[in-house]
Amino acid sequence: MTGLPPGPRGLLGPLARFARDPVGAHQAFRERYGDPFTLRLPGMRMVVTGDAATIRRVLSLPAEAFTVLDIGSEVMGEYALIRLDGPAHAAARRQAAPLVMNPLRGDNGRVIQDIARRTFAEAARRPVRMIDLAKALTLEVILRSVLGPIDREALHRFAGAYAALQSRASFLLHFVPALQWDLGPWSPWGRIRRARAAVDRIIADAIARAAASGEEPLGPIAREAAVAGDPALGTEALRHQMFTLLSAGHASTAQALAWTAWQVFSDRAVLARLRGEVDGTNEPGRLVRLDYLDAICREVLRLHPIGPVIGRKLALPLEISGWTLAPGTVVGLSVGLAHTDPQAFPDAGRFQPERFLSGDRTPQDRAIPFGGGVRHCLGANLGLAEMKLALAELVRDWDVQLGDATRPAHRLIDAVAGPAGGVPLQLEPRQQGGAGQ
Repeated sequence: MTGLPPGPRGLLGPLARFARDPVGAHQAFRERYGDPFTLRLPGMRMVVTGDAATIRRVLSLPAEAFTVLDIGSEVMGEYALIRLDGPAHAAARRQAAPLVMNPLRGDNGRVIQDIARRTFAEAARRPVRMIDLAKALTLEVILRSVLGPIDREALHRFAGAYAALQSRASFLLHFVPALQWDLGPWSPWGRIRRARAAVDRIIADAIARAAASGEEPLGPIAREAAVAGDPALGTEALRHQMFTLLSAGHASTAQALAWTAWQVFSDRAVLARLRGEVDGTNEPGRLVRLDYLDAICREVLRLHPIGPVIGRKLALPLEISGWTLAPGTVVGLSVGLAHTDPQAFPDAGRFQPERFLSGDRTPQDRAIPFGGGVRHCLGANLGLAEMKLALAELVRDWDVQLGDATRPAHRLIDAVAGPAGGVPLQLEPRQQGGAGQ
């Protein structure tokens, strides 16, 4: 069959439903329309599938099977990774990879632990939201990983500028070109452009300082970018890559950490088993290899997909379940549907880290929290290491009183998905042998 599969009519209704419940919305759409189904999005239509075989096939396709999704250039930048394809995309990934691919390089593991320890200590004995702690923690971690050593003043300047950009952003403004008119500093798009420029100036200053000093990790990359003949590898492109790494690595890992705190401290058995494992070591290299700690983080990312959809724009025709999709069609791989497939994940609605410890490779092979293929998340190693080291610090040193024992709704927040309400809690110094709740 040619054309597009059936799907819900309208734009705002299905979008609102997806924002309220990304996984449940896709489950409902599939039940009504079958797999695949088509969703209307601003400026495009997306053919969504949760079929395991189709997802594996799409993710295994070569780079030339896809082209660039024409979204986000005004904010992310013309040379951001999501805006590149082919050899330019591959070269830009190689350029940026040293900033995030080895999260424990040098003393970076200890730095992550120190940031987590300080963040939790400063929030102790008062009501807070885990998402706020996680955002502060992940922002400093990604800044130090990408920029290297950074003083507190520079950290606060970037945090303020980035918070201003986030507060002015909206889904429709990013994806509907007709709304992107700069009518001055008080217009919605004008505010976004000025906030983005403020962030860009801070990143540009950091690149210039790194190029002058040559200090790892950014210095050598900045110096090569300054003399690159290819604009996709030049200094402007490097600014765009760094903004992408900083924004994506910050928001997604923060939401994952918020969910991890709720899952662990809402279950005494999980907490006790995890403490029994992490109490034996504080060495970062050993912690990130602990089996149960790893399984908890992977199960959180499975049960609560932070990026609910993986989008690919076709450059070549593709057959999906009897439908022949034309070049230019946007295919959406539903992470939520993939992660609730009963053949790969029995009792999929239950939090069960043990499924990643059984010796069966199916759960790990079928989970796609970081995407896959030629556009696999560049910061996956850093995100997982950050989750593990921060969680180990939290359970080792703190008892957590959750503000609400009811599992939060999983909703679209800041362009990624996370727990509604941000997980209110209170940290108290751990009482050895106590309840830990």
